[in-house]
Amino acid sequence: MDELDKAKELEMQQREDALRNALSQPDHGINEQPWIEDGVRLCLDCGDPIPLMRLKIRPDAVRCVDCKTVWEKKNQ
Repeated sequence: MDELDKAKELEMQQREDALRNALSQPDHGINEQPWIEDGVRLCLDCGDPIPLMRLKIRPDAVRCVDCKTVWEKKNQ
């Protein structure tokens, strides 16, 4: 396993940990404001930047696609 593979594995583990942590917290209401850092809107759950294409389609998006999918499954 080279350094790039190790970095990818670490990143994936950190994302999984962040998602697990977010899911263990009380649900965020739809009226909550997303975090904004340096003009970039961050996902309420994982803290990653919400992609510009998603914001063009859903300007009111407060979660990235992955977290929104998990949130919808959890709240069905």
